[in-house]
Amino acid sequence: MCDYVVLPLLNSSFEPGRAREVVEGFVDVDLRNIARAELFYFTGQAEECCEITRRYLSSRVIELKLSACILYGYSNLSLGNVAAAKRGMEGIQSCVKIAMKKKVPKDVYASCLLAGYVGAVLLHLPTDGMPAFGEYSRMLPEGLRLFATYVMAHHTYLNGEIWSAYGMGKAALFMADRSYPISMTYIHCMMAVCAINRKHKQEEMLRSWELAKMDGFLEPFIEHHGLLRGLIEACIRNRDPEAYQRITEGVISFSRGWMALHNPENRRKVTGELSTMEFSIAMLASGGWTNKEIGEHLGISINTVKHYLTDIFCKLNVKKRDELKKFMLK
Repeated sequence: MCDYVVLPLLNSSFEPGRAREVVEGFVDVDLRNIARAELFYFTGQAEECCEITRRYLSSRVIELKLSACILYGYSNLSLGNVAAAKRGMEGIQSCVKIAMKKKVPKDVYASCLLAGYVGAVLLHLPTDGMPAFGEYSRMLPEGLRLFATYVMAHHTYLNGEIWSAYGMGKAALFMADRSYPISMTYIHCMMAVCAINRKHKQEEMLRSWELAKMDGFLEPFIEHHGLLRGLIEACIRNRDPEAYQRITEGVISFSRGWMALHNPENRRKVTGELSTMEFSIAMLASGGWTNKEIGEHLGISINTVKHYLTDIFCKLNVKKRDELKKFMLK
């Protein structure tokens, strides 16, 4: 009998560049299908991901259903299918409710909780009523446990505990026995977000890109573009223009879907009026960065920064930098 696991590719240890080989190495047909869907999702192929995961949304195997609901929900954000994205998120919640009401194995319960937090935290939605996750993370296999650390670090960051979030990621990477490129890419992205005001902020971003680029994992950077405040532009645009173009295209579609789910549930509305570069500059300006600092960070002139800010102020109908905050991510 097969031992099922949530997100089997993410949970797999492999050397960067060998993701496709790992996918085809799953003997069980269903696990292989889910792993293929993961590969499609993380490489920015949302339609192909949805095509596979749609078949597993009602699976009686909870690990397959959770995997499918996560991937289906987030893929449909990129496709602009808000109703379908909600269906994926609702599927996650149904699994969480079942796990909380019935006696299920602790590892299954831990997987359900992880999926529940994924369905809320990455959309910057409240987690009220969710059980504390900490003690259950130990029940997960190492690859998923690393991803759980990323999710909880993201949650900690949103609560304003920036350096606690950074420390969580650093400790998890130090303790890891093997390489898990997908989970580690997400952790390094989150650490880069936390270190945005530090002198060596690009180091975490570059580590993340080194782990991801050989397999074409673009989705972590698409998901975190706003929070990374121009680090993608600073670190990837000139090093890999083709990948940067694909990331930019993905950001536009993903952000619209993300806002369609996030904004109705929050008093704080994130704007969808800006281009990817404008949003990065607005995030930095709202955080107190000077035009000179923004220009040096992004590799553009002060005059170019001024032109961007003029357009941003006009689009958002604001007159001062402080007014930008109400349109931005935390």
